[in-house]
Amino acid sequence: MNKFKLFIFGGLILFFASCADEDAKPIITFDDAGKGAYPRLISEGTRDINLFDIANSSYTYTIEFVDLEQGNLVSTYDLQYTFEDNNPDIGGDTSTGPNPLKSFSSSEFTTNSGGFQGIENITVSANELLAAAGMSPDDLGPGDVFRIAGSVTTTDGQTFAAGNSSSSVKGAAFRGHFDFNMAAACPSDLAGTYDVITTDSWCGSDQVPYSNQVTFTSTATGYDVTDFSFGAYDICYGPTSARPLGNLRFLDICNVIEITGASQWGEVYTWSNFAIDGEVMSFDWVNDYGEGGSAQVIKPGGWPPLTLK
Repeated sequence: MNKFKLFIFGGLILFFASCADEDAKPIITFDDAGKGAYPRLISEGTRDINLFDIANSSYTYTIEFVDLEQGNLVSTYDLQYTFEDNNPDIGGDTSTGPNPLKSFSSSEFTTNSGGFQGIENITVSANELLAAAGMSPDDLGPGDVFRIAGSVTTTDGQTFAAGNSSSSVKGAAFRGHFDFNMAAACPSDLAGTYDVITTDSWCGSDQVPYSNQVTFTSTATGYDVTDFSFGAYDICYGPTSARPLGNLRFLDICNVIEITGASQWGEVYTWSNFAIDGEVMSFDWVNDYGEGGSAQVIKPGGWPPLTLK
C-alpha cells in the first residue's frame, strides 16, 4: 500500500473515531452545557405598561425549571426590579433598585405535563411595581422602564441568574427566561389612508378647496406620511411633482403630536392652529423655505384627543 493510500485510510479512521466522540456533538444539550438550573419560558403575554390604562397593565408568563432532576433541585425562584426613570422632568428622578419584588418557594411549584417543576401564570402588574417603588401612576412617563431580574437557587445553595449563565441557556434554543423589561408607553393606532381637503396654499391658487389623500405608515421612528404638504404641492407644482418626504415624521407620543426631521430638500416643517373636531384634524403648516398651507384630514370614526406639542 503506498503512502497516499495509507494517508486516506488513516484519515477515514480518524473521521469515524471523531463521530463517536461525545465531545464532538454538533448539538449542545443541557447535560453538556452545565449542571446548574434555569427557568425555561413556556408562554407569555405582552410586557408593555399602557400609560392610558396603567391599572390593567400587567405581564403574565409561565415557566418550568430545568436541572438534572426536572426542576426538583430548585428551592426558590426570586424576582428583583430596577426602575429606570427616563423622564426626570416628571416628578423628579425616581430611579431605584435593584430591590426585591417576588419570591416563590418549591412548595408553590407544580408539576406540568412534561414532568417538570414550574410556576404557571406568574403575573407582574404595573400597580405592584409602582407600589414596590413607592411611586404613583403620575410618576410614569413614556420610555420609563422597570427591569426585572430573575434567579433560581438550588437545594445545595447555588444561585443562578443571567450573569452566571451561558449564552446558550439564554438563547432561543434553551428559552432561558431570567430577565425581562416592562416599558411604559402609549399605544398609537393612526396608520391608514385618509381623505384630505386642502383649504389654503402659499401660491394662492383658486383650486382650493382641493380634495386628495394621504397615507400614514407606522415605523419605529414615528409615522411616514406620503405628502407632508397635504395637497398643496399638487396645487402649486402640479399633481406629478415630488412630495416632501425625507425623514419627516409625524410623532404621536401619548396623544401629543410633533413633526420632526426634514424633507429631502432639507426643509423643516412647523404646524400651528391645530385642532381635533371628531373626524376632522385641521392645521396650518409652514416650512423654512416659505411654503405653507392649511389642511383638514378626515379619519372615519374620529381621531383620539390629540394635541400639538
